[in-house]
Amino acid sequence: MEDVNHNEAATSDVDIVLVGSGIMSASLGIMLRRLKPNARIRLFEAHDEFAGEASNGWHNAGTGHAGLCELSYTPHRGSGGEVDVSVAVKIFEQFEHSKQFWSSLVRDGVIDDPSTFVRPVPHIAFVFGQEQVDFLRSRH
Repeated sequence: MEDVNHNEAATSDVDIVLVGSGIMSASLGIMLRRLKPNARIRLFEAHDEFAGEASNGWHNAGTGHAGLCELSYTPHRGSGGEVDVSVAVKIFEQFEHSKQFWSSLVRDGVIDDPSTFVRPVPHIAFVFGQEQVDFLRSRH
């Protein structure tokens, strides 16, 4: 594991630099390795362990999700009370592409047991105050 505070020499002998060791860098790194097998890839991680921040199981930021339950992807209601779901739909489409890529990794033997990599879990949204409760109900 490398420290993020290296100088320019730390990246002069590489073709690709990935910052962070979460699921996104892992997926991108393996995709890049498949597309350009001879690429020199360097990963920089600031934490003591890989995927210790956003991709950690206690954090949602780095987990793959369909985006359908995320309140932040549907933050505004229109004047008629409707909820704009366009961002949620875009996230959903991107997640579907990720699942297709991960499926190819299972098919090609890169991931031995998909149940150790992808697990469905229930999603819970917490809201506070009547306005947020009303918003959550309108989304449901």
